[in-house]
Amino acid sequence: MTAVAADPFGTIQGEMARRVREFAWTKTPLGPIAAWPQSLKTAVGMVLLSPVPIVMLWGEDGIMIYNDAYSVFAGGRHPELLGAKVREGWPEVADFNDNVMKVGLAGGTLAYRDQELTLNRTGKPERVWMNLDYSPIPDESGRPAGIMAIVVETTERARTDAELRRSEEKLRLATENAGIGLWDIDADGRIDFAYSRDRSPFTMAQEERVPIEHLLPRLHPDDAVRLRAAYDAARDPAVRAMLDVEYRVLPIDTAPLRWIKVRGRGVFDADGNCLRVSGTALDITRERETQEALSRSEEMLRLATENAEIGMWDMDVLHNTAFSTPRVKALFGLPADSDPAPDEFFALVHPDDIARVQQAYAAAFDSVMRVPYDIEYRVTGRDDGVLRWIHAKGRGVFDAAGNLLRVTGTAVDVTARKQIAEQLQNMNETLEQRVAERTAALEKSQAALQQAQKMEAIGNLTGGIAHDFNNLLQGLTGSLDLIRRKPENTERVRIWAEAGLQAAERGAKLTAQLLAFSRAQKLEQKPLDLSALLEGMRNLLGRTLGPSIRVVLDLAPGGTAVMGDETQLEMAVLNLAINARDAMPEGGTLTIATRRRTIAQDSELEPGAYLELRISDTGGGMPADVAARAFDPFFTTKGVGKGTGLGLSQVYGMAQQAGGIARIASEPGKGTTVSVFLRITADAAARGMKDAQRAIAPVAAAATVLVIDDDPDVRRFLADCLDSLGYAVLEADSGPAGLESLERAVPDLIVVDYAMPGMTGAEVARHARIRHPRLPILFASGYAETRALELVIDENTRILRKPFRVDDLQDAVAKALRR
Repeated sequence: MTAVAADPFGTIQGEMARRVREFAWTKTPLGPIAAWPQSLKTAVGMVLLSPVPIVMLWGEDGIMIYNDAYSVFAGGRHPELLGAKVREGWPEVADFNDNVMKVGLAGGTLAYRDQELTLNRTGKPERVWMNLDYSPIPDESGRPAGIMAIVVETTERARTDAELRRSEEKLRLATENAGIGLWDIDADGRIDFAYSRDRSPFTMAQEERVPIEHLLPRLHPDDAVRLRAAYDAARDPAVRAMLDVEYRVLPIDTAPLRWIKVRGRGVFDADGNCLRVSGTALDITRERETQEALSRSEEMLRLATENAEIGMWDMDVLHNTAFSTPRVKALFGLPADSDPAPDEFFALVHPDDIARVQQAYAAAFDSVMRVPYDIEYRVTGRDDGVLRWIHAKGRGVFDAAGNLLRVTGTAVDVTARKQIAEQLQNMNETLEQRVAERTAALEKSQAALQQAQKMEAIGNLTGGIAHDFNNLLQGLTGSLDLIRRKPENTERVRIWAEAGLQAAERGAKLTAQLLAFSRAQKLEQKPLDLSALLEGMRNLLGRTLGPSIRVVLDLAPGGTAVMGDETQLEMAVLNLAINARDAMPEGGTLTIATRRRTIAQDSELEPGAYLELRISDTGGGMPADVAARAFDPFFTTKGVGKGTGLGLSQVYGMAQQAGGIARIASEPGKGTTVSVFLRITADAAARGMKDAQRAIAPVAAAATVLVIDDDPDVRRFLADCLDSLGYAVLEADSGPAGLESLERAVPDLIVVDYAMPGMTGAEVARHARIRHPRLPILFASGYAETRALELVIDENTRILRKPFRVDDLQDAVAKALRR
């Protein structure tokens, strides 16, 4: 019992138990071990027996007593720390320990986790991390007499954690900067995404696991299938494939379609069970868009070069390598899959051309000259032995220092052109004869074609004219036959005569159509009030179109004048109305509208103010190919004999001669609209007097009229009319006969036909003017060539167009004589 009391730690093994027993405690405030209070002995015994690093700080000075584990922690400061005051033992952390002593001796506890301190354990300061737990040790009175400190160094783990954090930060920055997301799918198939919060192309929420099935519906269906298959292969222990898939995330809300590339692998345990599949996700939308744009550009270039039969080549001067498309290789007789060096190409150049080729290359290589490479030369195919002509063009590519990097360009097979040029050169002697023969053959073919087209057009024209003339001749012959049979019935004779005259006027209108189509008859252009003219045709249109057609006039306010020929304009409206009626066999609505239009840019119209006349029907309309030919002369969709094909062409011609244009718009099932644009004039509009009762000029006393006409019936009609009107009449059946009569007696007026054999009316007038410059001349003619008449027209000349009535003749003669 006495020995134990003298050495309370004698049964404890270890270095520090020995050192405690042997230490000179008498030199410290603690005194000899035998004098220690039991609370101190008990505490020291607990410290020495603990495998955990523990240091006891006893008394106000914090005398240090520690165990073997703590001695390892103390490093080079051991064993000097034993029995030392804590402030002196660890001076570098004196302030920290002062606080520990203050709190512990006051009965408090302290705990630190991964506390970083800088200690000098090896002769130089080092940063260490520790878990520190401090608790008071009571003495026999229960008051804190010391502090128990448990010290567990966590430096390695702290450094590892810090390194891990740095690594994670680097990874985070790298993934953020690269736009890469991290993903992990656990064994239950739940996926977790981690990515920068400002990058959300992956559509899945971060830091929460959701089943992979939540992702798949957001993908393009084709891609979802591929991703699922790749995921299953990656987690299959027998396959363990790399998951490498590109998929499209479908647009949602304002987010556009995105392309994502994912790569990853499965993680397996020792038994082959897949624990997880982890990897990266990269937004490659921009790359795919760029790739697709590049692919489109390359495809367009490929198609362009293929369609143009152009080959492309590129020679890398630095590495002496050549790239060429299959077409270039084919030109040199090389396989498409070959990869020849530049020298192999040069070796195939024809010996007579190689010097020119090398000279052209040298000029392209020269950093000063830089002349574009442009040359034609011959090559002999390596494998096929075929001689070909190549036209090569290219340029040198230089760096900033003027060093040549490469020469790139194109190559085209011009063998056929060269062969043709050679053949042409060989044919120079016989060229004129061959051209003459070919020209003759071509002219013959063209003449045959023109004749066929002419006969087809004449067939359409004559069929339509014959039909129309038969109708009007029927009216004439019927009326005349009735008059001949019952001449005594004065009232009915007047009616029949009027009917015959109407038939003749229809014939005159048909003739006017032909003349308008020929463009030879000059229209009488004058200012017209189009709205008033159309309003005046309301009753005529109603009678012509019949009760099944509803006529709607939607006219602009009157007072706006356009330039036009009143008769031709009325005829154009009537023709269009009849065409519309024929397009509505079951009835419908015909709308005639006028609107003011200002034209600024139009390929067919001069800029200015126009009045648009629109005539629309509700008929069946026309297909595009028929509408495109509607204005063609002689073109008609009606049967033979039911139309001349001149109606719409006359409308077109009338509009053009008036300085405007006619256009057609039609669609099957939606009716047809014809628009006629007529120029607006500032001149006041005035209606013609042709429909009004005209005042007949009085007969000139003792006036003599010389009638010159080769047609006896027409000449007899003119003579009888003039005689009945009280004029003295002289007759001549030809131009020369008329001039002979003029030698014998000078009449007051000459009435002469234009189209006569031997000498035309214009020639008669020219000769008459030589002798009698002021003699009045009246041309009574149905001939269309008004340009020839204009050569002899002056203030003493008038034109009376056939056919005409007696009133027309009387009026024209009276006006001519008054001059």
